[in-house]
Order: sequence, then C-alpha cells, then structure tokens
Amino acid sequence: MASVSEDEVLLLWRALMAYRSGSRPACRATGKPRRSPCPLHDQCPRWSGPDDYLAIMEETPEQTERRRAAWPCTRLGDLLSPELRRIGPG
Repeated sequence: MASVSEDEVLLLWRALMAYRSGSRPACRATGKPRRSPCPLHDQCPRWSGPDDYLAIMEETPEQTERRRAAWPCTRLGDLLSPELRRIGPG
C-alpha cells in the first residue's frame, strides 16, 4: 500500500478538479474518431446530458449539484480528503 501525505491528496484533488473544469474541460472527447484522455469518459453522464457550462446559468445551485454528483470524477473527488492516508484496500 502506498502512503500519501495531506499535501499529496490536496494536489491530486486540485488536479482532478482542474482537469474536469471550465468551458473546455480536458476530459472531453476530441478528434476523429472522438476520444477522451479520461478513463472514466465512457461511463460519465456528463457527455450525454446538457452542456454544463450553459446549464449552470439556468439551474438552481441544488440542481447543478445533483447533476454533477452523478459524474464519476465528482464521486472520486468526494472520496479524496486530507484524512486520506492510504490508497488501496484496508
């Protein structure tokens, strides 16, 4: 098992949030055929739902939070916390 410091967890969390954020997130598919560098892309409902960048202008904060909670990267980000000290089972 790998031990991680609080700083390493926060760096990972920041990288994950930056990767998936903005009007042109790095996790979106590009090119022909369309491919994403994100290994979670195929299971992510973000890409079959409304455009996030535009949807947040019309939704309540609660609706946005509920919709984003279904994204795999959001669930992963929720698991990362400063209390995390070991990655792996047990």
